[in-house]
Parts: sequence; C-alpha cells; structure tokens
Amino acid sequence: IQQNATDILEIIPPNIEQFIASNNNIRGSLPASLNNLPKLRQFNMASNSLSGILPGFIESFATLEDLDLSNQMEGFTGPIPEKLWRSLSLKILNLADNRLTGTIPSLVGNLDELEVFDLSNNLINSSLPSELGMRGDGASLKHLDLSNNAFTGVIPYQIGQLRDSSVLLKDNRFQNTSTT
Repeated sequence: IQQNATDILEIIPPNIEQFIASNNNIRGSLPASLNNLPKLRQFNMASNSLSGILPGFIESFATLEDLDLSNQMEGFTGPIPEKLWRSLSLKILNLADNRLTGTIPSLVGNLDELEVFDLSNNLINSSLPSELGMRGDGASLKHLDLSNNAFTGVIPYQIGQLRDSSVLLKDNRFQNTSTT
C-alpha cells in the first residue's frame, strides 16, 4: 500500500476491532482524532513511513489493547502525548524505532494491564519513574525494552522487582548507583 495515512484512516468501517496495516509504504502523519472507531482493540501501523507528532487520539479508543507504531522510516517526533498514559486497557505499547523525545511520566504506573512496553531506539532523555516497576498487584509486564535512548539518573530498584520479565535497558546514560 502506497498511500497517505489520513486517506486510509478516513475509510475504515466504524465497527472494526482490528486495524493492521504494517509493512507498507504508508506515509504522512496520523490525524488528531479517530472518534469513529469505538470498538478498536488493535491498531498496528508498524514499519511504514509515518512521521510528525504522535497524536493524542488514543482517548478515542476506550477498548484499545494493542498499539504498535514502531519502526517508522521517517519516525514520529516530539513527546509522547500525556493522554496515552491514561489508556488503561493497553496491553501492548510499541513505539520503538522512532524519534520520540521527552519523558515517561509517573502515570505509567496506572497501566496495570500492560504486558509489552517497547520504547527502544528513540531519543527519550529523562530518568525512569519508579512507578514503572510498581503497577499494582495484578501487574503483568512481561517485556520492557528502553534500550538505545538517553535515559539518565539511577535505575529505580522497583524495576528489579518485576517478576518473570525481560528488561532491556542497554545503551542509555544511567548512573551505576541506586537508592531505595
């Protein structure tokens, strides 16, 4: 598919539950709102040529469980919208291989359903919030990849408390001491 993202997204049927358009040549930016998709559970446009600022449209999807916008040839830029951290149904969040900047706020601790969290190969340059490792009793984070960014500070000891998880933090700027 070689088309503009906005043109494609305007013609999606409103009752769709999965939208997978990965590994194409879809270009351009994503629209700010996709209010016409109330049942969407999976949104995957990985490995395309999307660019621009990552929109805050996530609030349009009350049922969204899987968001994969990774591996963009052009790459999304700027910070991750705060609204994204309020999407409580997310199980998979993959924004790897873009040019995202900014921080991971303490709101990440609210994502109790999150199983896969991949922000590798971006330009994020903040410290890690301890809430990433304190996500409630039922938290089931299985894969955390924050490699190849510019994270600073110490790695919160709470990250080490994640059970049965794959945690990748290589190629950042962490200090080598930790406090409790």
